[in-house]
Amino acid sequence: MGKIVFGRNNQVSFDSQAELDIAVDYILTSANVDFWVHENNQEQGAWAPEDRIHFKSGVGVPDCLKKNMTAGKAGLYGRINCGEFCDFLRKEAARRGIRR
Repeated sequence: MGKIVFGRNNQVSFDSQAELDIAVDYILTSANVDFWVHENNQEQGAWAPEDRIHFKSGVGVPDCLKKNMTAGKAGLYGRINCGEFCDFLRKEAARRGIRR
């Protein structure tokens, strides 16, 4: 079984490999998602920049992703903040030939 928990604080987790597969397929194929987001939070007083996944709408988002989301900001339904998971997604996108 592959890795199903991501982040220094285990902030992104899935109950099974099947859930992870559903999440990855959705993120990599949905126009509802932007997983290439890099926010320069250090310019607003945070410690460092962050990689995030943004969801424009909650419609059709699998529950396994919704449970990992934090609140969105203006114009966003929600977001996932986990650099390790973003890195995993970008490697998987490259493996599948998906470009930004």
